[in-house]
Amino acid sequence: MKFIIALAVCSLLSVSCSSLPRPGPALVGSSPAEARAALQRSAAAHGDPWERYRKVEVSYDGEWTTIATKIQPIITNPEFRKSSEEIYQPRSGNVRQLHRGPSGVKEVIRVRPARTEVKFNGKRSDDPEVNGAAALVADAYTVFLFGPSWLLANGRDFSLLPDATCEGEACHLVIGRVVPGFGNSADDHFVAWVSKKSGLLRRFQFSLNGMESTRGADVDVVFSDYRTAADGSVWPGHFVERIQRPILAKAHDWRMTSLALDGRVVFRDR
Repeated sequence: MKFIIALAVCSLLSVSCSSLPRPGPALVGSSPAEARAALQRSAAAHGDPWERYRKVEVSYDGEWTTIATKIQPIITNPEFRKSSEEIYQPRSGNVRQLHRGPSGVKEVIRVRPARTEVKFNGKRSDDPEVNGAAALVADAYTVFLFGPSWLLANGRDFSLLPDATCEGEACHLVIGRVVPGFGNSADDHFVAWVSKKSGLLRRFQFSLNGMESTRGADVDVVFSDYRTAADGSVWPGHFVERIQRPILAKAHDWRMTSLALDGRVVFRDR
């Protein structure tokens, strides 16, 4: 039903089709060894954060577009998801997110692949769709933060598409699969755009198979405003997410507002 609504909106707004490759089993690449090597170079360029740190604390602030909140209100959850404080513990797989918005505080505890706990203003949710959406978001945001370092640990079936350009920068396009996928999905496919010059991850495309209402859709996130910590690790500071299919539309724009690595503060904007 939500796809029907989305497609109706697409028709009304005359939204154009995506020109990006569609992550999925039909996308076939080549050179698996070169693809893995490109991810390894990228992970090293970022400081290999998934392997390097015990605890990463980050906060964000951002805005959802109206069309995104209309199409996917459970995922966007704008009444609770405007700013967030998040703690990642790579070695245990624990993620804790405190989202804040006009209606209060949403707490999410996620341990991939099986455990998700959601509370709204301290009251635990027993809604499977709400919990499934929270699991999908927590897993996706882990990739946004840790990038190729996480993909090397959790991905498989890597191969290369022909090079392409993102934000004026030539990139290797590494495709692959994450098993289990994001949230409650058995698997998801991705395209990682890795800068040929810097090795940094510039764009990440992925499928959304974790919920019935998102199955068949895909989105992308473009990264910019990288920050370099004193230890040399590099972190994206600005994130722009766009829905690619079933419609093409901007969804979310957010920025990192603080970062701490194993208890050492890298920066704090507020």
